[in-house]
Amino acid sequence: MPPPFPTVDLNRLTDRQTARIRLYCVPPSGAGSEFFLPWVAEFSQLIDLVAVRLPGRGTRVGEPSITDINWAAAGIAEAIAADLSHRPPADGFYAVFGHSFGALLAFEATHRLRADLRTEPDLLALSAVPPPNRDGLDDHIARNLGSGIAAITEIMGWEEPTDDALTRTVYTPFLADAVALLQHTRQIWPTLRARLSVFGGNDDPMVDPESLYEWSAGTTAGTRVHRYPGGHHYLRSQIPEVVAQLAQDLLAAYRNPA
Repeated sequence: MPPPFPTVDLNRLTDRQTARIRLYCVPPSGAGSEFFLPWVAEFSQLIDLVAVRLPGRGTRVGEPSITDINWAAAGIAEAIAADLSHRPPADGFYAVFGHSFGALLAFEATHRLRADLRTEPDLLALSAVPPPNRDGLDDHIARNLGSGIAAITEIMGWEEPTDDALTRTVYTPFLADAVALLQHTRQIWPTLRARLSVFGGNDDPMVDPESLYEWSAGTTAGTRVHRYPGGHHYLRSQIPEVVAQLAQDLLAAYRNPA
């Protein structure tokens, strides 16, 4: 009998014997864990890459999607904690990265790791997401609901399917994520101890690039902000540059613990 509720699991994209750092990555809205496959060749052998697999997309298409951010974040936190317990990183060092909707999930999951599971990543890396004190991704979606799903998917970086057979596959997980955002109530979390690395596009219509610096209020450790040419999904055209910078931040945090 299938489980009564959709669950979150992990896709181990690398299994490097020499790795000293484990990086858990949460994909953006509508995307599966395969979103991070192009990253594998960009990282050195010191970094292991593990992607979060959410139901309803990627290799889990056809499963019911999660439409509650608290539920999804709790599932991500539990999956990471179980992986850390079953296969501890060589030096205990791990980090969490998320892009856009995935960054919000990464942020929420990190707080649940700390509050409920008594563990916290050494570094939290967030891309294309506004700080908690600013209008969120949900506000931007709400303002554009009247323009239709095609307009919202364009803003979020998705192309409208040209094949009718792909429409359900593409739109269903995206709509589930939009519902999750629209009904999410933001919580006031305590300050993190993890270092923060924040990434964003200089022309992002959903996230004021100047607001990225305000993420520093969310941690007692240091915060690094990195900005790139492009909009909300600047990341897709600048994978080598972003991954190289993220690797630098990971190694700096590894060599100089907070």
